[in-house]
Amino acid sequence: MLRRYFSRILLVALIIGAAPAASYSQATVALPELTFKRLMNDLQITVAETPDFGDDLTIGLMVRYGAVFDLSAKGGTAYLLSQLFMRGTLDKSAKDIQDELTNLDATIEIQVNWDGYRFLLHGHSSKYERSLLLLQQIVTEAQFTDEDFAAAKKELLEQLQKPEDPRKELRTILEAELFRGTTYARHLKGSIQSVQGINIGDVRLFYRKYLTPNAAALVIAGNCKGATVLPKATRIWGVWVRGDETPYSFLPPRKPASRNIMLQDDPASPAAQFIMGNLWPQRDDPSYYPAMLAARVLQARLNKALPTSLITVSAEGRRLLGPFYLQGQSAASEARGEIQKILDAVETMQTSPITTQELEDARQGWIDEFNGAQRSADGVCNTMLDSELYRLGTNYTTGFQELIRRYDLDAVGQAAKDWIFPGGVIIIVRGPVTILKPALEPLAMTNQVTP
Repeated sequence: MLRRYFSRILLVALIIGAAPAASYSQATVALPELTFKRLMNDLQITVAETPDFGDDLTIGLMVRYGAVFDLSAKGGTAYLLSQLFMRGTLDKSAKDIQDELTNLDATIEIQVNWDGYRFLLHGHSSKYERSLLLLQQIVTEAQFTDEDFAAAKKELLEQLQKPEDPRKELRTILEAELFRGTTYARHLKGSIQSVQGINIGDVRLFYRKYLTPNAAALVIAGNCKGATVLPKATRIWGVWVRGDETPYSFLPPRKPASRNIMLQDDPASPAAQFIMGNLWPQRDDPSYYPAMLAARVLQARLNKALPTSLITVSAEGRRLLGPFYLQGQSAASEARGEIQKILDAVETMQTSPITTQELEDARQGWIDEFNGAQRSADGVCNTMLDSELYRLGTNYTTGFQELIRRYDLDAVGQAAKDWIFPGGVIIIVRGPVTILKPALEPLAMTNQVTP
């Protein structure tokens, strides 16, 4: 019996209006023909026929357990596991895997985030069967030796010892505050201390417990027929043994109740970098859509009000509440003015009506991006995997435009009040504290944080 089969969605982490979207709305987007099968081990397989993309093939496997399931004292376990998959299987060494990829003229990328794993094989439709077999061996027959584990752990610790990009560091600090007391407050890659505490047994246990077919979906997007592909995919992937379900029950974060400014001292810098944010609706929450439209309107307004500031408005939909933030920079002496303008723009969003033209521009921009994601096998595959991960419904693709247009000015305006700094906001500013602290104290209580 079919469960839920989906088509497409934007990437989970979406930067809103940071660059002009290509206009696809005037052209017809050809939807792939979809064929489905659920195996006895409960793995869902979907074949998306994409003949318009030539011989391009993307095979994607999504697993619904991610870094959110790391033990609190062993953050980084899921990420460390992701770095071990290409190092060996039951009968293949790392060199054998690379040689096979070369023969297939294919590549594999492995991603892990809070919500799950994603394995993406990019290759050629004419070689789909061998590609399916190789990916199956890498995922389900992975072997973790002491030597490979030690090398991967050393590499991760070396990464963590390097200074983080300042913009990313600000986001890390913001998320630690937004999600304080919850599993999301950790760094996805862990800390030096937590990674040092991870042993090979932890990685093997995570692999056995969470990478199971009953928590996964496989999508084959390429120029191949579903009726031909499904029997072969069934034979190859049907041997994967299902595991026990693990409840997805985590403590939700609390919304910020007041305005709070945190300063990170960078005395030698003449500039100030800042980020401000709050929580965002879950990806499957109906309020996600009007909230995203409101965020797009805000981005457009900030682009006009602060054309030289390069303010980025971004939001991430997750299985639990995610982050929403605005990020930018200015001269240290101008930081207060820039931050005040942003806060004023947000207040205007909450008190003044959005215009019909603003809403239409936001809708059309999102629809154009959505359609653009359907113009490659890779885009089709990723969208379908996202749709399955967040259980968005079988008609998500065909109904996306209608869905977005369903939310009127009142709905989007209410979403702006509910989700864009509704009762409080956390503001992180990095720069010379001697200049920033006296300037920012009139805006809110300020506290200094150590780098």
